[in-house]
Amino acid sequence: MGLMCTLAAATAGATGELSPLPNQPGSLQAHVLETITHPTSVSSYGGWAAWSRYDSTHRAYQLMVRNASGDVTAMGIPGSPQPFEVSLGPLPSHGIGAVYPRCANAVRHQRCSLEQLAIESTGSREKRLAVPGGGSLFRPALWKGTVAFLRAVPKGGEGHPVEMFEWTSGSKHLRALALAHNSPSASEVKDQPELRDTEGYVGEIAALALNGTQVAYTRVVPLGEWDRSDLWVQRPERKPKLIDRIDTGGGAAFGTRTYLTPTIAGSWLYAYRQYHEEGVGDGGPAWVRYSLTTNVAQQAQVNFGNREGFGENEGPLDAAAPLGAGVIWTLQNSRSEDGARVLSLASVKWKPIRRPRHRDRAGPSATKALKLAPPLLLAGERRHRR
Repeated sequence: MGLMCTLAAATAGATGELSPLPNQPGSLQAHVLETITHPTSVSSYGGWAAWSRYDSTHRAYQLMVRNASGDVTAMGIPGSPQPFEVSLGPLPSHGIGAVYPRCANAVRHQRCSLEQLAIESTGSREKRLAVPGGGSLFRPALWKGTVAFLRAVPKGGEGHPVEMFEWTSGSKHLRALALAHNSPSASEVKDQPELRDTEGYVGEIAALALNGTQVAYTRVVPLGEWDRSDLWVQRPERKPKLIDRIDTGGGAAFGTRTYLTPTIAGSWLYAYRQYHEEGVGDGGPAWVRYSLTTNVAQQAQVNFGNREGFGENEGPLDAAAPLGAGVIWTLQNSRSEDGARVLSLASVKWKPIRRPRHRDRAGPSATKALKLAPPLLLAGERRHRR
């Protein structure tokens, strides 16, 4: 299926009335790639993108791919009972690949193994990755011959639910990445006794990206009475570097404030800053990018069409990722029963914003209230030193 430039051409598969396309600054025009019946996330690399489409006939999700020419096709692989947790990246052959888990229970990430797929041909077959060490592996990201992923810790609870590793194809060893966990000081606990209840928590790694050996990830963790979401970059055997963070605070009516779809492209880390408090930092929800080599941060001047406020359909944007010089995003329609749309914009204008600074202050800070949690190594694994 080719690129669909009109709303009427893209409405197959969804019911009810659709919201109008969001108006863009200047002469830019959003394009509807596909209208789908169930919300989905999206992953991108270069001019390629992938998402999931629910097939009601087979009661399973199909893996959809948009190529660099704008054509949208379904990959000829078995469907999944849950949306594909897919990530795109380059292959050693210089082609474009996808990596995703296949799970006995995808909701709980039980008995998951990793599959790799070359997506430039719809006839490609899945290749199971022979990752050493066993365990249930999920939330992968791909860069040439290297995969970053999470491994479930069955009895880790909220304190240590996952471990993070990188693995290069053909290697017998994994490279461990230490994760941050809550570690408030005695003075902080004295001021806020509820912090003791969540001491040691790693929380959920909600999203993961890879470029070279550098990973970026979103962490959502209980912190006393509220949740905290933070955005990190890290390399094996190095400490994670905090990029940004946000606390839920009193705004829980809007859902968990977090960072959607972190993506490293070139020297930039992109993420959709969801449910950001008005009056803090640079204001409301926005697609932002952070330079990984300088202190520059920028915000995209894009109307995504989402409404996030009281009386609105809160949180209709599910993902946003760079697509060449533009952006691709998935947007729920005004009524959830009307499905969602996958949209793209050919180019994006950026404006500078103040780079967040997270200094030590009263209460748990990024540096004082967090500590590195060493991964638990299974047989056949060791920590590599550079």
